[in-house]
Amino acid sequence: MKTKLSLTIIGVIMILQAIAYPLFSETLTDMMFNVGDDAKEALELFQIAVAPMFFMVGLLMLLTRSTDIKTAKSILLAFIIAYVPAFIGFYNLASSPLTNAGITDFIPDILMFGIAIFTYIKPKS
Repeated sequence: MKTKLSLTIIGVIMILQAIAYPLFSETLTDMMFNVGDDAKEALELFQIAVAPMFFMVGLLMLLTRSTDIKTAKSILLAFIIAYVPAFIGFYNLASSPLTNAGITDFIPDILMFGIAIFTYIKPKS
């Protein structure tokens, strides 16, 4: 897969998440968690707090689309390595009785991870 296309897809998904998390924090929290009002408020604040990190990663992906294959592979490798502990966190989140989270909640993450691995293994310019 072309590295430019992969970095674009991942960047766009990350930026869309950065926009959606603050806008829909209350709705997302109500859908994903079985907790009281105080905990919901804390979780909504957390959703808002992590949005800039998604935005930062998305921007990095979009702004580095025109790099050479070696650099693009390094960026994708960093993304892949960072997602391994994220998937451990997703597993813990999904298995908690405090959440309604399931595999469908992590489809964008699984998609981005798959694209990153596929492009890392078979990059094209």
